[in-house]
Order: sequence, then structure tokens, then C-alpha cells
Amino acid sequence: MRSGLSKLLAAASAALVLLITVVAGLTWWSDRAARIRHEAEASTGGEVARALPIMTANGCSGCHTITGVPGAQGQVGPRLDASLADRVIIGGVLANNPENLVRWIRSAREINPRTAMPSTGITEQQARDIAAYLYALK
Repeated sequence: MRSGLSKLLAAASAALVLLITVVAGLTWWSDRAARIRHEAEASTGGEVARALPIMTANGCSGCHTITGVPGAQGQVGPRLDASLADRVIIGGVLANNPENLVRWIRSAREINPRTAMPSTGITEQQARDIAAYLYALK
């Protein structure tokens, strides 16, 4: 009888430790994601939450595969995923920084007339929102 109770207590203790570990891990992940989102928004002047409808309405998914954007499985442009933040150059010609990304999103053909990326003509704020979203993917 005592052996059965000991096994039950040991199993309950193990389950509790596992639960605490999972909750701690989820809290860490949530805090990390919020911190990255905040940093992306602060550096771009955009809001991550506004980017999805802008990208959808402007056909970004027709050319790009974009993490987190439903149906964005385009094969023409580069993948827009967590690797974007680590790229040195964007559009083949610009240093990767928030201001250049915003410029590229809005006016790619003015920067490089031979690019396949169209000049979107979206507003500065819309481009900042998209840039925030893309930088928050890391």
C-alpha cells in the first residue's frame, strides 16, 4: 500500500514539475515575442496588427511567401520570414534597415527600375506597418 502511494506521489510530483516547466517556457516565449514586436514597432514607427490586411489588399502574397499571412505562397519574390531581419541587403541594393525597407516597400522601382517588385504606392504609414510585421517575424 505504501509503495503504491509513493509511486502516485512521485508521478504527481513529476507531472507538477513538467507543468511548471511548460508554463515557464510559454511565459518566456510570450514575453520574447512581445519584446520583439515592441522593438519592431519602435524601430519602424508601424503597428504589426495593421499589416495583414494591408499585405492582403495589396497582393503581396502573389509574389512572396510570407510567414503568418494566409495564402501567401508566392514564388516570384524572396521569402519574407524570420531571416529578413538578418539580411544585410534588401532589394539587392539597400542596406537592411527600417527606413530603407519602408522606402523599398513603397517605391521599389524608383530605387531599382529593373526589379520585379512593383512600386506599391501605399502610404508611408502602411509601409511602416508592413515593415514592423516583417521585422517582428524573427
